[in-house]
Amino acid sequence: MSRRVTERPVEDLLVVEFLDEEAEAARPQGRPGARFGGRTLHLARGSTAWRLLAVALSGAGLVAAVLPAVFLGPYEARLVTRFIALSVALVGLQFVLGRAGMLSLCHGAFVGLGSYAASLASSRWGWSYFAGLALAPLVAFAGGCLVGLLALRIRATYLGPVTLAVAVAFPMVVKRFAWFTGGSSGLPLDATMRAPSWTGLADARPHLWVHLVVTATAVLAFALARNLGRSPVGLAVRAVSTNPIPATASGVPVRRYRVLAFGVGAGLGGLGGALLVLDTPIVGADSYDLFRSLGYYAAVVVGGTTAIAGGVVGAALLTGVPWLLGTYSLRMSQNLVFGSLLLLVTFLAPGGAVTALRERLASVVVIDEVAPRPPPRQGPREGRAGGDGTAGRGE
Repeated sequence: MSRRVTERPVEDLLVVEFLDEEAEAARPQGRPGARFGGRTLHLARGSTAWRLLAVALSGAGLVAAVLPAVFLGPYEARLVTRFIALSVALVGLQFVLGRAGMLSLCHGAFVGLGSYAASLASSRWGWSYFAGLALAPLVAFAGGCLVGLLALRIRATYLGPVTLAVAVAFPMVVKRFAWFTGGSSGLPLDATMRAPSWTGLADARPHLWVHLVVTATAVLAFALARNLGRSPVGLAVRAVSTNPIPATASGVPVRRYRVLAFGVGAGLGGLGGALLVLDTPIVGADSYDLFRSLGYYAAVVVGGTTAIAGGVVGAALLTGVPWLLGTYSLRMSQNLVFGSLLLLVTFLAPGGAVTALRERLASVVVIDEVAPRPPPRQGPREGRAGGDGTAGRGE
């Protein structure tokens, strides 16, 4: 298949395109939507239609996250709260696997660090839960950077066993310091989040206030993860994971960004762990063992590692599969279900469910990248300004 390079000026901006001659010849002439029989919708990124679509989808997602907790019973509402908290935790793992391209099998340990930090802040030190919620991602970020430093001294082949060892060692360390962490008995959360009196939820629906707090925190976490992925830091992390040699030649500190990527993913995991304590106000060592880390990994791989929505789909599986098995009394192991889903996705959609869905939607809705407008070109000035304040320009 031959390739050719064409150059065309667009508003004084030189655009270089690599065009496939066969694809160009097969493309029907006329309006862009005629490529698929007129059914393709082209949207320019940053246009009014694109912004309206983004706002509509964001609003629909927010409504879908809040309304179930309003109309469902307490048990089902708590499941939705747990799903949102798990989404924040798995988005951190998605950042490490997808954006940074590194293997992490100890994400359960980072989630556990956040849970213990939030519980210890309220149970041992008497802090408010909001203070523990702010402390949890910082502690998990430090733990992630420490594991990232260990990962720098080994090759990528051995990164999996090292993170696996961290996942195995975490509950052992927690049980070893049982006088401080509670050990196998667990560490209860003493601070309770009471709704303010002006909300009217203190007596009628106390869990609804917790759900709103978790949802608001999750929205901020998703916005942070999205903006971080498109920031210079996120682009540098992506460049390091794609091809570290050109990144090093361009002046990108590879080692620093690898450690930072591990820390960011762990920080989001710790924030999700702190939110999970609100749903289950007791933290135990066995709640974040090796199988929990492997379950997180399998859920993100099934959901997809290339988009934030992959972590959301993985959280829906972790929350919905046990509920379905228990509700319909299905005698089936959860590990068997996740293992089957992992094998199915590996063969049918190697990039995950979200990646496969995006590929199908790409044939219906196409987002066109718009080149930035160049600054207006000013000609040389001739003479001084006239009496009316105007100045002559050269031809």
